[in-house]
Amino acid sequence: MFNINDYKFDQEHNYLEIGGEAMIFHCHHYITNLQRTILDADYIDSRLFLIGSAVDSIYHQLTNLCAGLNIEDSKIMAQDIYKTFGYGIIDLSCMDENGCELKTLKSFFSKTWEMKFGKSDKPVDYYTTGFLTAVYAVIYKKDLKSITAKQTTCMACGDIENTHIIKSGKCNFARYPKKASTVFKNVPKLSLNWEYEELITNAFLGVASTLVGDDDGLISAFGVYIVRNQSDYVNRLQFEFVRQMTEVAGEYGVTLAGELLMEAGHACGFFTYGGIMTSPEWESVVKPYLKTKEDWIKALSALINTMGWGYHTVVELSEQKAIFRNYNDFEDLSYVRMYGKSDYPTHWANSGGFTGLMQLVYNTNLLNGEKIETEEGFRHMRRSKVGYKTEMTKGISCGDDFLEVEIWL
Repeated sequence: MFNINDYKFDQEHNYLEIGGEAMIFHCHHYITNLQRTILDADYIDSRLFLIGSAVDSIYHQLTNLCAGLNIEDSKIMAQDIYKTFGYGIIDLSCMDENGCELKTLKSFFSKTWEMKFGKSDKPVDYYTTGFLTAVYAVIYKKDLKSITAKQTTCMACGDIENTHIIKSGKCNFARYPKKASTVFKNVPKLSLNWEYEELITNAFLGVASTLVGDDDGLISAFGVYIVRNQSDYVNRLQFEFVRQMTEVAGEYGVTLAGELLMEAGHACGFFTYGGIMTSPEWESVVKPYLKTKEDWIKALSALINTMGWGYHTVVELSEQKAIFRNYNDFEDLSYVRMYGKSDYPTHWANSGGFTGLMQLVYNTNLLNGEKIETEEGFRHMRRSKVGYKTEMTKGISCGDDFLEVEIWL
């Protein structure tokens, strides 16, 4: 029923919208690092927004996608998008007016958490709990404030399956006000100024359209597992984490939370970009056009401009210093939709990713074919005395026309 290719990528704004929700790609290294960062701060009640962030975006999306469908077709739609987006496999036949106790053996979050961190002492698939809550509310026209949701077993904890229980009861997750519509910053763009940019971008737009869940509902590409996130889901996790850390630590909470969130961005830059730049696709499609280290960075930027993150470009680029810019970046647009204007830059994932990319290109042997995108490789990079410093200098959420970040030795 659901076909990702029915939705056209907006090349003017480097943006994809499905059912009223902006969609972006992220890898399992970023998502699991982000979630663990949040959970490690056990002095805040993060469960509320770990589930609530998913509920909010998915409820809005499914309300649009299921409009006019009967109950059975709505279930098929929900199952299809869950699988297509790379989150695993769910069977909604057990859901009825009273809710569900749904079990599954295919879970992106449980599988990749154990791959990266080993066993967890608590269930980790908050996204699916939120997803099922939204499905139940949309299909059976339930008020979100009258639904209770929890995960009781988890494969990441050593259980044989994941179990999620959704039913009527006292709401136990965060709920949020209606979001504003997306407003793009339509300002003149500084181009990458690289002759092969359009060729690379168009080639990988074709690849992106084929990245859908397999028989296990997972998307394996570039040596990582990737998912199509509802942009506002994953970004609200960041923003709510900062908000709660600020309640605990005042203004310092913004600094501390920002450093932790940027570390998740470093992981994305290191593992995802490292996987891309050592992949067969890169070797055959991109590498023939690369002559300098700067070409590698521009080529990677041309490629990731297909991921719904906005338009990446460079203002200044050398081993000693770089200034990256992003027009209509996914983090800032999310912040403005959900919260309005910010007093501080909010693009930690983008900035950490840029920094990870600089480390990969200039401070590893990846360009010579060495496979370094391992956990030990990441730890080695983060311990390096030759480390880049990062400063977020401009952001759309702060009222600027674009995101800008400076990275230097």
